[in-house]
Amino acid sequence: MPAFDHTLQLKEFERIPVGPQWDSHARTVGAGDVAAIERFQAKSGRELLKLGYRSIQGTNWVGTLGVGRRCLEVIPKIDDPAGPLDARRTRENLLWMVSRAGMVPIEPADIARLADPQRPLLAAFLDLYVDHLAREWQRGPIKEYLAEEENRAYLRGKLLFPQQQRHNLIQQQRFFTAADEFTMDSPLSRLLKAGLRCCARQRMSDLVVRKARGLLMEFADVSDWEFSNQEAEQLQVSRQHFRYELLINMARLILQSTSPETGGDGRQVYSLMFDMNEVFERFVAAEMKTALAGTKLAVIAQLGGRSLLTQRGKPRFHLRPDIGVYRRDELVCLIDTKWKRLDLNKPHAGVSQADIYQMYAYGKEYGSALTVILYPRWGSLPEIVAGYEHNDPLLIAEQKGIEIRTLDVGGPFSLPVHRRAFAESLFRLIPNDLCQNTLQA
Repeated sequence: MPAFDHTLQLKEFERIPVGPQWDSHARTVGAGDVAAIERFQAKSGRELLKLGYRSIQGTNWVGTLGVGRRCLEVIPKIDDPAGPLDARRTRENLLWMVSRAGMVPIEPADIARLADPQRPLLAAFLDLYVDHLAREWQRGPIKEYLAEEENRAYLRGKLLFPQQQRHNLIQQQRFFTAADEFTMDSPLSRLLKAGLRCCARQRMSDLVVRKARGLLMEFADVSDWEFSNQEAEQLQVSRQHFRYELLINMARLILQSTSPETGGDGRQVYSLMFDMNEVFERFVAAEMKTALAGTKLAVIAQLGGRSLLTQRGKPRFHLRPDIGVYRRDELVCLIDTKWKRLDLNKPHAGVSQADIYQMYAYGKEYGSALTVILYPRWGSLPEIVAGYEHNDPLLIAEQKGIEIRTLDVGGPFSLPVHRRAFAESLFRLIPNDLCQNTLQA
C-alpha cells in the first residue's frame, strides 16, 4: 500500500465503499469526490470507474485518477507463478507494457523511478517531465526562425503596405514589416510551457508544483497558449530539435490526460489511465515485431478489409483481428488478445462462446491456418489451455484450428533473461513448420 496519505489503491474490478468523506485508512471515498469523478467521466465519455451511491468499482482502466489532493490508483491484476505481485513490480510491469505499447513516452531507464509505490503514478510522471525539461532547457532552449509582423523603428524585412498605410500614415518614420526572428517563442516551446503550467496547477504534489513554478521563470519569453488535442498532435519536431521529441510527447500526454477539470465545488480531477484491453493488444503486437525481427515473418497490427457478410454489395460486420503474421503474402497465423483472467474450473476455462465464434469467422474469412486467442497467464494456467479443430471437412483437410494460449506478463521485464523468455513464448505461437531459428536478443 502506498505511503501517500491521500492515496487509495484498488485492483481491477475491486469494489470500495462510498462514505461521508475520503479516508485512505478505512478505504472509503467521499461522496463529493464521487460526484467530481462522475462529472469528469461524463465530460470525457469514458467510464474509468463504475460509480454507485454505496460503492465504486474498478474497471479494466488502470492508472491514476486524481481528485484535488487525493488520488485513486487502480492497478492491474498481474500475477507470476508464485502468486500476486507486490505494488512496485505490478507498477513496473504496467509501465513496461504501456511504454512498449507506445502509449507513454518514457525511456526504460525511467521506469524504475516511476515504479516507486510511495507516490502516485501521475505525480511521479509529472515530476519526471519537469526534471527532464529542466535538464534539456539548460542545455539549450528551442529557438526557431519565425515570421513576425511588427511596426518597427527601422526597415527590416518585407514592407507590408496595407498595414503601413493604416498604422504609419502620420508616423512615417516607422515601418510595418514582416521579418524572420530567431526566437524561443515557438509553437514547440509553447507546448512545453503548457505542459509545465499544468504541472504547476495540480495539487497532488507540492514538490512538483515548486519545481514547475521555478522552471516557468525560464519560459518568461514564451507565450502562454491553450492547445487543443488536435493542435498539439499536429506539431512536428524537426531534426534540429529531435532531443526534445520525448518531452514533446510527454507534454501532449499531460495536456490530454491530466489537464484539470474543475467541478462546481472546486475539486479538480486529473487522469492518467489506460485501457488494459488496448495496452495488452498493443504490447503483444510490439513485442511480436521485436521477437520476429530477422526472420522471414512479418507482423501487422489491426488487420482490416474483410467483413462477415454483405448487404446489396456493401460489406457489413467488419472483421478486424488484432494481429496477423505473414510469410510474404501468405497469412500463417491470426492472433486476438483478451485481457481477461481464465479459470480452469469453469467450462472451457471461461472462454466465451462469442470469442470462439469470432475467431472461427476470422479464420474462415481471412483463410488463416491457425487462429489464436491470447490471454494473460496467472496461477497454474498452462501456456496452451486448449486446442480445437474444425469439423468442416474442407477445413479439416487444411488443418485449420483455434488455440487458446496464455502469456506470462508477471515476470520482471527489467531483466534481459525474462525478456528473452517472453520473446521465445511469442515465437512459439507460430506453427512449428514455419519457425525460424533466429530470435531477436
